[in-house]
Amino acid sequence: MEPTKTYGKNYFSDFELSVLNEPIGETIPLFEGTTSNVQTEQFEIFKSLEKNAPFINAGSFSNQVHFQNAYQTPVQRWFPYREGYSTRLVNTFIKELKITGNIFDPFSGSGTTLLASRQQNLNSFGIDVNPISVLVAKVENEKYSNSDLGNLNSEIEKLKAISKSKEVFQTCFDLADKVFNSEILQTLLQLKLHIKKIENKKTQNIFFVAWLAIIEDVSNIKKEGNGIKYKNRKRTPNGYINIDKDVWEKQVFPEDKFNFVKTKLIKHLEMISVDIRNDFGSCEKQPQIFKGSCLEFDKLFSDEIEFTFFSPPYCNCFDYFEIHKVDLWLGDFVAVKEEFRLLRNTGFRSNTNSLNHKPIIYKNEHLENLVSLFDSDKLWNTRIPSVVRGYFDDTHTLLNKLYQQTTKGGSVGIVVGNSAYSGVIIPSDVLIADIARKIGFKVKNIFVTRHLTTSSQQKQELEILKNYLRESIVLLEK
Repeated sequence: MEPTKTYGKNYFSDFELSVLNEPIGETIPLFEGTTSNVQTEQFEIFKSLEKNAPFINAGSFSNQVHFQNAYQTPVQRWFPYREGYSTRLVNTFIKELKITGNIFDPFSGSGTTLLASRQQNLNSFGIDVNPISVLVAKVENEKYSNSDLGNLNSEIEKLKAISKSKEVFQTCFDLADKVFNSEILQTLLQLKLHIKKIENKKTQNIFFVAWLAIIEDVSNIKKEGNGIKYKNRKRTPNGYINIDKDVWEKQVFPEDKFNFVKTKLIKHLEMISVDIRNDFGSCEKQPQIFKGSCLEFDKLFSDEIEFTFFSPPYCNCFDYFEIHKVDLWLGDFVAVKEEFRLLRNTGFRSNTNSLNHKPIIYKNEHLENLVSLFDSDKLWNTRIPSVVRGYFDDTHTLLNKLYQQTTKGGSVGIVVGNSAYSGVIIPSDVLIADIARKIGFKVKNIFVTRHLTTSSQQKQELEILKNYLRESIVLLEK
């Protein structure tokens, strides 16, 4: 198809897309400068994959797929979910595709696609393996009455009157003393116990999400990249240095740590109260949200789907359970290491911790050719080839089930980023398009939203291939 005829500047007017007349792959100087045999072979594979691919330069989407303003956006700001995209992005596709039927997100995260569906007064379904994501999505997409709002504000007033307890509270999280100042930890545990005693379930859930949301702010860690980083570890021109934890805490936290934490929680709850009072996200439709694997969504509901919009974990070995490890343990979502391990194994095979000995059933010729170019001496983990194969095996399973349950003429939108290992690019966007086409989908467009960076170790090696490190939205149609 000719992308300029179907998705021109006037079509996505909100974002004023700059549409390319030619596929992006053909505009890149493939053999400029010196190339190695591995790079030459990659170019040949890319050329085959991108043949007739309907690329569109969609840089105006870049701030929407990597949403930096979530902390300012009503409802989305209730919980800091770094992997999220904006409701505006989803709403644009819903409107332009004229969706009126059921909407689905197989990686519902904090519930952005579901929230956008509610804003358009449409029915939606969501599923996620992370219990925190399920809770946050349910709280953000709950219907709140004036009575609920009154009960919330009443409980906030009760919270303001709480004094510091002399009781010593315990947690099964063995890294808690390393992650938190001792007084702050005791305050968090005291407040968690208080929240569990709130009788109204809607109010209790709001309080608990707010409590989870402030953990990072009052801790010694921050979520970053592929896990958590300690705030008292600083980067200098001469490398990293560790500041003594006690010294760092005195510099950062006030003397009255109980009121410091309590005030953080109260302010977050008051912000949520304002959003509810102003009816942000309010409508008659309420999504159905399930805890489980996206690969088994067909066992949970059989309704036909007109539009699926999601962002899967990228094939970059990021372990999102590791990123949320502190929240999971301190929030009592897991109590023993075996529970944490099992959670990791129920997710998409996108990292070395998620491999669960499941056999690889689907194999893609282009992918196999790329994996064969890996230099095992440069791979930081010998299981990476298994991760890459498992990722696209799971992708095939998901897309196949989506095809079966999608209405004729229905659409699937996938926000995904490409990745690289040992100087070899894994072009997830065109690989997903190739898999989808073989299943029966029509690849309508691949919106290239922005280009990505890679590790400093691979940067020079990938210089000639850098245009293939991109984040895209793959749009499919049944």
